[in-house]
Parts: sequence; structure tokens; C-alpha cells
Amino acid sequence: MIPDEGVVILIVAGALFAIGISSLIARGNLIKMVMGLEFLGKGVSLLFILGGYLSGTTGESQAVVFTLIAIEAVVAGLALALVILAKRVWKTFDIARIPRLPGGER
Repeated sequence: MIPDEGVVILIVAGALFAIGISSLIARGNLIKMVMGLEFLGKGVSLLFILGGYLSGTTGESQAVVFTLIAIEAVVAGLALALVILAKRVWKTFDIARIPRLPGGER
């Protein structure tokens, strides 16, 4: 049986994950997509911590989450660098206004 605070954490993690998925699916703005990716990572991190708490291996789950945070930081930095490059080249954050790469269709 999950304790009451575990249910709350599970609901918050699910909400973060749902917000992240919906912002990735909406595909309107590059910045919103990067934020959605971060929300996804934070939701998964909460689930790892909750799983470690419930199984009694909190230390191991914290080690996994610390590694996940480091990986997320690198991914976020790279994604934001690509967003800045796209803004400089095409002068927009809107995905619909960014053209396809040349030579892709035959």
C-alpha cells in the first residue's frame, strides 16, 4: 500500500509527465518543446525517487536521479543552443515557419 505522501508524489509526477508530453506533441514553439522535455525529466526523476523510497533503496535511486539530472543538463544546454541557432538562421521559434532541409525530397 502506498502511503498518502506517495500518492501525492505520484500525482505530481504524472502531472509533470503529462505536461511534458503535451508540450512536445503541440509542437508550436521550440522553447516550449525544450521546457516540455525538462518537465518529462523531472516527472521521471520524481518517479525514481518514489520507487526508491517504497522499495527501501533510497540511496541507489538518488544516485540514478543525480546521473539523470546531469544528463538532462547536457541535453537542455544542447537543445537551447540549437534553438538559438535556429532563431539566428530563420528568425523564428515557430516550427511551422522553419523550412525543411534542402535536398530532402526526391
